[in-house]
Amino acid sequence: MFRVGVVTCALLAAMNLLAGLSGGLARLGWAVPAAAIGTHGAVMACGFFGTLIALERAVALQRGWGLAAPLAAGAGGVAVWALGSPDLGALSWGLAALLLVALYGVAGITRAWSLHLRVELAAAIAWALGTMAWRQNDLTAATLGWMAFLVGTIAGERRELMQFVRLPDTAQRTFLAMMAIGGAAVLVVVKAPTDVAALAPLWLGPALWWLACAALATWLLSWDIAPRQWRREGWIGHTGVCLTVGYGWLLVGAVLGLLGLVRPAGAAAMAPHAVLLGFVFAMVFGHAPIMLPALARLRPRYTPWVRLPIWVLAASLLLRLAALETRSASLLAWAGAGHGLAIGLFAAIMFNAVWGGRNRGTGRIAR
Repeated sequence: MFRVGVVTCALLAAMNLLAGLSGGLARLGWAVPAAAIGTHGAVMACGFFGTLIALERAVALQRGWGLAAPLAAGAGGVAVWALGSPDLGALSWGLAALLLVALYGVAGITRAWSLHLRVELAAAIAWALGTMAWRQNDLTAATLGWMAFLVGTIAGERRELMQFVRLPDTAQRTFLAMMAIGGAAVLVVVKAPTDVAALAPLWLGPALWWLACAALATWLLSWDIAPRQWRREGWIGHTGVCLTVGYGWLLVGAVLGLLGLVRPAGAAAMAPHAVLLGFVFAMVFGHAPIMLPALARLRPRYTPWVRLPIWVLAASLLLRLAALETRSASLLAWAGAGHGLAIGLFAAIMFNAVWGGRNRGTGRIAR
């Protein structure tokens, strides 16, 4: 039954990914069937990524009840784009976030309350806060809350993989400071009412957030092991390339976000996409060879073609920035097509890699 639940969650994630992508393409002017035109960002952040992250944690703990978290996240996405019920979707996503918090709590109690676990738990709380803001029609606060969920989760996971790396005290204290500043930004933006703007100016939360992102990108480029492995062959080199490119996009997004505070034009619109597309999907591309064995006991066979999607994604993001700066709707539409092409290419290449691994007898890891 546990394996059936895992497969169901994976299917829900795939459905939400397709709905989110088609909604984004339709919004940019492409004639594609879409039901999530106005909610594609929410469906991607909560229905797709929320399902994947919660599923990863449930599988890691091997708790049957934990699958309720990814099931709620996936069902919430379907409720939004298939049933047209944002209220039901928000309720389901809120439940998923609380269940994810509970999963982190169980991990802390039964294993250890490590730093990375606390960071990921805080990220799950940011997911709940972002969803709450979304139902209050505060899209700025919702976007920042969901970005904090994804960025915080990734930061915690990378810190977990680096826990056996000896870091200087300065690097450890800097990581703590960055996480604290990012958390403060979420609280300022999501919780602070507008009537206290004199005490918390409207620019303060976004400024803190983008400064934290810039510091995190610099920290990861300096201390993470991935940027030192991009020259290696096989999956290790692939992960190194993807993560290094992703850290670069996180830095670009932070710089554009800070510029957007003084010049709210193309830079301000591009900053979240640099993070949510450039950074987050680079992490997906890079971590897929690690997560497929963990989640599905499948070991893909390496192919050099798997590095193509990350460069297609980077090119499409540069095109998107040019489109926003020139206010070209046609360029923006082609940039969106490039985003979809990169994600579709990666899915097709990974499917072929898994199928090739199975045919060679290496596709399934022994129990």
